[in-house]
Amino acid sequence: MNLFEKKVLSFWDRENSLTILLIVLAIQIFIVIPFGQQTFFGRAIFYVFYILLMVTGMLVLMKNNRLRATTFVLLILAVVALFGTNPSFEIAHDLITAFFCLLLNWVVLLRTFGKGPVTTHRIFGAIVAYLLIALIFALLYHTVYIIKGEISFKGLGTADRKEFLYFSFVTLTSIGYGDISPVVPFLRSLANLEGLVGQLYPGIIIARLVSMEFESSRRKKENNDRLA
Repeated sequence: MNLFEKKVLSFWDRENSLTILLIVLAIQIFIVIPFGQQTFFGRAIFYVFYILLMVTGMLVLMKNNRLRATTFVLLILAVVALFGTNPSFEIAHDLITAFFCLLLNWVVLLRTFGKGPVTTHRIFGAIVAYLLIALIFALLYHTVYIIKGEISFKGLGTADRKEFLYFSFVTLTSIGYGDISPVVPFLRSLANLEGLVGQLYPGIIIARLVSMEFESSRRKKENNDRLA
């Protein structure tokens, strides 16, 4: 590993990499995907930001030696499957990307709740994990739709990714507008699981971050008392 590679990996090992990941992920989820992929321009923008998101995630994951080879293989497979026209390519892309996001989520949570004081970057890391959950479920919904067809959902406008991401966020946040609803039993169970995760995650994460902040403040006060 040369000096440049060491510097790159060293940067992505810092907490501020979580902030950069959040920015890229938020642009992809709230701007690029909702824009749609029905036009050539929409697809081009999606591909650019999708690859940017995957590369950013790869750089975060690559600091872990055990995940380095796995991450690189998953990135290549996901990008190759993305440009396939056969439905099997779409299924492969969704499942590979979902697994990639799951690994990324795990690493982000490890960094967010690692030793040390609670910082803004760590709070952003908790938000990244929440957004990744919605993205993972959206990919799974899309996979089932490709397999089962239009009978999978009631009220679904198109098969565009933005529809599944919208449904995923509505379910995760328990808004429940009811304009789109799952019909297939497996999808209903998946939606119930996402709704449960969406309810438990904020409470657990907030409680954990608050306890970490209290612990950090206590240690800081003890150190100041010793020095006084």
